[in-house]
Amino acid sequence: MSLVNEGFAVHTAGMAAPPSVADLRRIPYFDALNEVTAAAFARELTVREYGAREQLFSMGDRTEGFFFLRSGKARIFRTGPDGREQVLRLVAPGDTFGEVPALDGGASPASVETLDASEVILIPAERFTRLVLANPAVGLSMLSRFARRLRGFTELVEQLSLQTVQSRLARYLFQTAREEGVQTPEGLVIGRELTMQDLAAVVGSVREVVSRTMKTFEQDGVVEVRRKEILVRDIEALRRLL
Repeated sequence: MSLVNEGFAVHTAGMAAPPSVADLRRIPYFDALNEVTAAAFARELTVREYGAREQLFSMGDRTEGFFFLRSGKARIFRTGPDGREQVLRLVAPGDTFGEVPALDGGASPASVETLDASEVILIPAERFTRLVLANPAVGLSMLSRFARRLRGFTELVEQLSLQTVQSRLARYLFQTAREEGVQTPEGLVIGRELTMQDLAAVVGSVREVVSRTMKTFEQDGVVEVRRKEILVRDIEALRRLL
């Protein structure tokens, strides 16, 4: 069953296990909490389950807190007046997102959509604020993570401003292959959760240009696009294109 609250899609918990101390220990913000405090905090959190390609909230919505992706994958994106999307970040299990509107009380600056079935833990903003006041180390840890994330957004702006689509696509494939690729005799294989439209949103282009660029990569023997995966045959060639 799903509910709607101020434009925010709220899903009730299903068969998912309730939040635990083990979940909190996957979130760097909470490293400094002792077991008793962590256990008490975990009992105040809730799990929400989403199917593939389901939107958690939209740009402009107000949210109840921020989120931890327990399982699945998601994308954070903005949509322009012309409908064109720009992916700001891909979210993997163990990542948090949605902190900005939860902490400043404003509207969300971006939308979030799952890429496959996902479990998400909601961390209520009011409860988190009380926790930080009692445990300043949690706030300091969050500031450190925010600083690293800001560096990432600075790099994204630089790439969109100064690099070609070919370079941006090569960078995405190179980094994904290095971080998530499975080594096979043919090369590094990465899962293909993203469509060509998604890839275009990631690299700040349009689907037609990304499709042509991927076709060029294939013709040059750098990659092979398959139905459910991408085979990176020559990762050094991608590195040279960065």
